[in-house]
Amino acid sequence: MGKFGEYFKSAIKQIISNGYRTVMTMLGIVIGIAAVIAVVSLGNGMSHFVTSQLNDIAGNYGNISIDSSKTSETFTKDDMDLLEEAMPDIKGVSPDFSVYGKVAGRRETYSAYVSGGTESLEYSYSNGIVKGRYFTRQQVDSNQRVCVMLLDDAKKIFGTEDAIGLNIDITIWGKTATYTVVGLRENMNRMYSFIMEGQDYSATIEIPYTSLGADFDIYVDNFYSMVLFADQSILTDRINTAKEILTNTHGLHGIKAINAYSMADISEQLDTILGYATKFLLLVSVISLIVGGIGVMNIMLVSVTERTREIGIRKSIGAKTGAIMTQFLAEAAILTLLGGIVGIILGIVMAYIICTLIGFDVIITPTSVIGAALFSVLIGLFFGIYPARKAAKMKPIDALRL
Repeated sequence: MGKFGEYFKSAIKQIISNGYRTVMTMLGIVIGIAAVIAVVSLGNGMSHFVTSQLNDIAGNYGNISIDSSKTSETFTKDDMDLLEEAMPDIKGVSPDFSVYGKVAGRRETYSAYVSGGTESLEYSYSNGIVKGRYFTRQQVDSNQRVCVMLLDDAKKIFGTEDAIGLNIDITIWGKTATYTVVGLRENMNRMYSFIMEGQDYSATIEIPYTSLGADFDIYVDNFYSMVLFADQSILTDRINTAKEILTNTHGLHGIKAINAYSMADISEQLDTILGYATKFLLLVSVISLIVGGIGVMNIMLVSVTERTREIGIRKSIGAKTGAIMTQFLAEAAILTLLGGIVGIILGIVMAYIICTLIGFDVIITPTSVIGAALFSVLIGLFFGIYPARKAAKMKPIDALRL
């Protein structure tokens, strides 16, 4: 501990005595470590944001589809009833019908994205009903002309959020039918708004799939895709069970004509993609650290040259080669550690500023902070080896002659 204390005091003395040079040397390390902390935090925040926002947009559902190129089989209402009966803990099953059209109210006419489904379509988004209610199974079975829209859609179309009981005209493929608003959803989250930014306004309308078929000549008795809704904890398992049930029911063993995926699968894929992006940015940050390490090595070589006589005197009075080498390595490690600490502080500040401006949560893990500090020390040790060896291998007589 005594020798380490001497090395530490010597390193601090050298760092203080060459203040300007020390600051310039540390700059590369500071920037590199700050970039690492900021990139890791930004990557964590981006991953958390995208995953949570994706769940908010899409809710907890899985999609089951049948490949028409492999079989002539299709899904029917009987398949939906079968799945709901076999898995009573799911929220429901709905066919997947969606078309673009126009919607007109008492104020304006807008483009519309019209989804047709069963009453379980309520769970297709996480933004729940805030006014009125969702259409019921009885309304689906009786082809009633009822619809659900967003609060923002009601404001645009009617000029008010008090739209329950008001009528809209939906036009699809040249056919128009009048629907009554029975429910209003909470507005979409920020990610959905970002996706739609810059596009012409488009209302999101949900109606019974039976009404979609009856009013707009869309054949809905047979379909190739349906959506299963369940709690996230059981969703993946229920999707796999549904695939197995439908494969058995339609006799499609060995054909692999039925495909199924859940939102959990998409989240995992996004996490993987964002992970690769974060690793790439992290690699760029590490390159700047290496450049900083080369700067440390150059400055340490200059220090060795300037202190040649000191090294000669120490060796002539008995200083061992290992002691000389350890002293210079300690100086390099302490120099880069100080730079690392400053870089960590700067990186945390940068992370807070960037994430706050973008709207991400600031996620700084202890692992990233400790890892950055250790890595800065390793940079100092690695790039300090050559100058330290050069100093340690000097012969006293040669060093004193210079």
